[in-house]
Amino acid sequence: MNTFQEQNFGTYLESLQAWSESSHDSFVLHALDCSAIVAVTNTKGKILSVNEKFVEISGYSRAELIGQDHRMLHSGIHDSSFFQKMYRTIAQGGVWHGEICNKKKNGKLYWVDTTIVPRCNEKGKVINYVAIRFDITARKRAEQRLTANRLKLQEAVNTDFLTNISNRTSFSQYLKVLFAQEHPDNRHFCLCLLDIDTFKIINDTSGHESGDRLLKKIAGRLKTFQSTDCFIARIGGDEFAIIMVSNDPQIFEIKLQKILEAMRFRFRSGSLTHLCSASLGYAVSKLNDSRKREILRCADLALYEAKADGRNRIKKYAPFMKEKTERRSRLRTAMQAALKKKQFKLFYQLVLPLNQERPPSFEALLRWDHPERGLLSPQYFYDAFDDAELSIAIGNFVLRQALTDIRYLLQHKIPFDRISINVTSDDFRDHNFTERLFREMKKYAVPAEKLTIEITEKILFGQHNQHILDELKKLNRAGVQISLDDFGTGFASLTHLRTVTFDHIKIDRVFTSGVTERGIDTAIIQGVIDIVHSMNRVVVAEGVETAEQAEELRLMGCDFLQGWHFSKAVPLSQIPHVLNMDGPPWIRSESIVPEMDVAE
Repeated sequence: MNTFQEQNFGTYLESLQAWSESSHDSFVLHALDCSAIVAVTNTKGKILSVNEKFVEISGYSRAELIGQDHRMLHSGIHDSSFFQKMYRTIAQGGVWHGEICNKKKNGKLYWVDTTIVPRCNEKGKVINYVAIRFDITARKRAEQRLTANRLKLQEAVNTDFLTNISNRTSFSQYLKVLFAQEHPDNRHFCLCLLDIDTFKIINDTSGHESGDRLLKKIAGRLKTFQSTDCFIARIGGDEFAIIMVSNDPQIFEIKLQKILEAMRFRFRSGSLTHLCSASLGYAVSKLNDSRKREILRCADLALYEAKADGRNRIKKYAPFMKEKTERRSRLRTAMQAALKKKQFKLFYQLVLPLNQERPPSFEALLRWDHPERGLLSPQYFYDAFDDAELSIAIGNFVLRQALTDIRYLLQHKIPFDRISINVTSDDFRDHNFTERLFREMKKYAVPAEKLTIEITEKILFGQHNQHILDELKKLNRAGVQISLDDFGTGFASLTHLRTVTFDHIKIDRVFTSGVTERGIDTAIIQGVIDIVHSMNRVVVAEGVETAEQAEELRLMGCDFLQGWHFSKAVPLSQIPHVLNMDGPPWIRSESIVPEMDVAE
């Protein structure tokens, strides 16, 4: 109540009292008594009189109230400063208005809208107080329910519905509040991003229900690390954020190591048991120096580095990570320009059958005819394929150029069995990839029996896993062969032998290089050959670099050999030279390596 209102109310009471006394009309006081809770206390708070409403709501009799200190009604809701301000106002002759929670005789609480008016004598000295109250308990309870509902709603908005921990919204708000506060100069801040290594595999092989169970289990383990100085949230998919503050930045790495260890466990889903792990990337700075966007970016770069370095590890942000990202960005820009300038070429490497009655095949390999660095193989620009759009554009180039070259070989009657091209998961992003491939084959007059599609196990670990499997079956039924490349270097290779339609298995060079040592690599190769042959499929060994390796693989029953011992990758124009069409048989004891400067 403002001063003007206080003065008017006081004047009103005085006039009301004067009018009532002068007219001997008690009706107004009776009306007030019926509607309001009225009490008179002395300056020390002792109750002098109360009306029936006061007796009714408090539960005390008039005899129990008169002469008692008004503090007997205190609920404990209000602190001492609340009453000190109130007494200071009325002791100085001011009218006080506010809401007070009192306690009944039976212990129940009730709320009253209260106005306390000091009564002064002729000299202006306060002699007692008149308190007029109105019961607002129902309204206050409604407000409390509304507040509670708002808190519940706020909690729901800030909580991840699946894992029941904080979500991305709560994460952003936490950062906003944290950065808005002032902190001591020695207060350090750590932002860590955590990504589950095996989530996509489990989600795709065992279903979304198993993926959800894994997320709940991960969240449950992370909850055990939460504290006032450690905030944890799920910010999307299988990614979690960890925010820590401390005066000792050394503690961050120690705690993150414990979190990393907690993420390593066995997770059973149906008949499969998965070894789970996580990758963590984090950045540290003084809290007063932190910037939300910058530190988020740094943590994200560190997480990328952890995953690129083999996963199941922790990486702390370092400036070189930003430099690598900038190099990748420049590389993507340069490759986009190279596509427009037609600097990409296809080279072909011989794939020799041990059955000499069949002509050889070739694998189409991408090369970048760099204006400054010469011919570059994909290992020099592999990082750029992380850009899905660029990967698709290069895939389209490879497909059309390979079909153009196959048509050339057919028109010039150069003998070959098939040309294989590598296809990535980005190519299958286009759900019309297979139909588009068939249209392109028809356009270039290339029969299906002249084409092989090479895939790696990696492309089977995505959300479109079943779609890719269906597309491979469609291609195979049409006569296009499917080759499973880099076999043995991916995850659950034997599982893929059961589920993937394939004609060839390509044994990776990491095994081929050790074949002459008659150790574990030899045992693996022999096992693969036996399994694949039992399925009436064939085996290709790549990376053959010596005659000894070639002979050992021949004795083990390998069907096709590929590698530098026979030929490096060469341009289309040199295929006749590699084939030695003037006489020698396909398989030779000496190497056939054209004089070319190719960066392999």
